[in-house]
Amino acid sequence: MYRYGTLITVMTRLSTLADAERLLIQYSPPKMGGETYTIERMIKLMEFLGNPQHEYPVIHIAGTSGKTSTSYFIRNLLQQAGKRTGLTISPHITGINERVQINGFPLEESTFLTYLETFLDEVSASKLEPTYFELLMAFAYWVFAKERVDYAVIETGLGGLLDASNVVSRSDKICVITPIGLDHTNVLGETLEAIATQKAGIIGESQRVFSAEQDERARAALDAAAEEQDTKIEYVEVHKEELPTLALFQHQNWQLAVRVYDELTARDALPVLQPEQLEQAMNATPPGRYERYDIQGTPVLLDGAHNAQKLAALIASLPAKFTHDAVWIAALVQAPDTKIDACIDEIVSLQIKHLICTEFVVGQDIKGRRSIPARQFAELAEQKGLTPAAISSLDEALKSALQEKRPVVITGSLYLVSAIRPKLVAMTQTKS
Repeated sequence: MYRYGTLITVMTRLSTLADAERLLIQYSPPKMGGETYTIERMIKLMEFLGNPQHEYPVIHIAGTSGKTSTSYFIRNLLQQAGKRTGLTISPHITGINERVQINGFPLEESTFLTYLETFLDEVSASKLEPTYFELLMAFAYWVFAKERVDYAVIETGLGGLLDASNVVSRSDKICVITPIGLDHTNVLGETLEAIATQKAGIIGESQRVFSAEQDERARAALDAAAEEQDTKIEYVEVHKEELPTLALFQHQNWQLAVRVYDELTARDALPVLQPEQLEQAMNATPPGRYERYDIQGTPVLLDGAHNAQKLAALIASLPAKFTHDAVWIAALVQAPDTKIDACIDEIVSLQIKHLICTEFVVGQDIKGRRSIPARQFAELAEQKGLTPAAISSLDEALKSALQEKRPVVITGSLYLVSAIRPKLVAMTQTKS
């Protein structure tokens, strides 16, 4: 018997990605932490599969904020150099096949399903019991070997040391650390030092490491971890640069990615990219990050900022029309009270006049990933001086916001983005 469901052998052909979603959710643990947060199952599974993660160079990205954007930038730069790339990220926004991308595109549905059927039969034969995230991470590594990628860009899911992605021991792995903040404290620890130590767990012996600028407490923990692995961290300072097409908070992610590409240029004799190639790489950002729509004349900005650090960065990047006079739709995933309070404090700092608190339930990574109730969110915001509306239905929340004929900001969680983005796409296929 499978720990979180039933060991699965694919008996009938999967016809759609929705079929795959329904099948894979059976691998989801009921909650994060405890026995689900361990690297041992993943190591055994990868050994059973023949360690496909060692068949190509890997760029491994950990951090609290900016992991996915930095991953996309690095992948884009490599593709501009003519390299065949693999990319895995989480959570997914547009579909589950977004977690296994080849050359900038999620695997085509039929290819994804064919690979998945074969892969799940192998997993079943192993008699191991991976979680949803472990399964999809192993699947990505396995597909990248089948597809013979030149490089794989791998985003961690949670932390680093015990994350399911942390199974690459090749000496040429490049480690990348994006800004570290207080998040997932119930699993990673309640201090920046503890969290940074977990993130630094991706660093292997003598591997090259690049980091964004960090708080001095996080930096001390990162440096100590790197020293134990006989390596040093190069911190990439953010310098002023005219990047009009990028949100302000993306500048650091972009410059970190460019430094990593420069390292690969020197190490692997990759071509020096031309300005037009850099511009193309810069503009291919992930879905749900500072994404702008025009819906019947109403500008809508969608961003999955899901902690206080990300919300502060988003707010600092917003044009005036998207600040306190805009309508904000927000939902916050269930988390420790300190995180919820910190997120609400950032929203309150704008003195938003029109806040709609909503809610969601999404089946990714764990069963029933859900937000705090809309009414609870609204009450907490009221206590801090706002006058929000609580609308639990995403459809009704979006309808109410658009009726105001004001700019709309939707934020608070990538899971919220994954749930509401299809509604925006259905309303308009043209982004402003």
